[in-house]
Amino acid sequence: MVTKNLKYSEEELAIGIVFKMLRQAKGFSQREAAGKEISVPQISNFEHGKTILVTHHFLAVLNNINVDMFEFQNAYNQYLDSKDILLFSTKVSEAVMTQNIALLELLLKKVENALSFNPDNKKLKLDNIRIKSVLYFVNTSYTITDNELNFLTNYFYDLKEWGLYDIRLFGQCAQFIDILKLADLTSKMIAPMQTNCELHHIKLAVIQCVLNIINVFVNQKMFEPARRLIKYLEDNEIHEYFMFEKLTLIYNRANYSFQRGDREAAKIMKKCLEVLKFCDCSKTATQVARELHDWEIEVPNS
Repeated sequence: MVTKNLKYSEEELAIGIVFKMLRQAKGFSQREAAGKEISVPQISNFEHGKTILVTHHFLAVLNNINVDMFEFQNAYNQYLDSKDILLFSTKVSEAVMTQNIALLELLLKKVENALSFNPDNKKLKLDNIRIKSVLYFVNTSYTITDNELNFLTNYFYDLKEWGLYDIRLFGQCAQFIDILKLADLTSKMIAPMQTNCELHHIKLAVIQCVLNIINVFVNQKMFEPARRLIKYLEDNEIHEYFMFEKLTLIYNRANYSFQRGDREAAKIMKKCLEVLKFCDCSKTATQVARELHDWEIEVPNS
């Protein structure tokens, strides 16, 4: 139990509480967590809300219990009952796949309500745009205004470092962005000087975003930028861990060829559909089957 400490806020005290939860879950003692960086009493005071740690000590003791900041942030946000980046993205994605408009509208209403009390909050503005762009896939009455689009593109152009949130936001809003700006911003996102570009979850987010943007370019018959992005993914060799993304690249590459007049490419697209069905990816398979039907590609019922 943590005694209420008026010196620190609830959010500050939660850092020590969550650290203790993770330390115990990992099976580390306070002495092992403290290591050579700080003393055991300092760890104890930190976990019981009597003190907080300076940043370099906190990062060190996290490392001592084999927890990275990404994991800690997720646990911390869940403890405070706020929405972590991963949880938010998962909930939104599942709502889109199941066409759960009610859930998406609920998320939008919560963000809009928060914005009414804090209209200049940049994060809330971006969340509002993000949810509306996702809602558009299931209900085209939801659109992004010109002012919102300008705010969004200016935000992307001002970025010096593309994080997980930014990459996913970009991928989900890509269909609304001017095609030339989309190509320019995509080049900025995949620039090799990004500090975190080698992180596993960042790599995966970039791959998923680029795959979505390829689809946008192909649908708008912008074949040259689509070709460049296909080559970018081919050159970077999507790891076998990312089997779904590898399959999506094969599908997008075939779609690219099909849209350029190669009717034989439809055979590859149908094979991708068969793999999705075999792997029991029923929701994605339904979407692909619907696309193939729209393009008058005959698909077996089984």
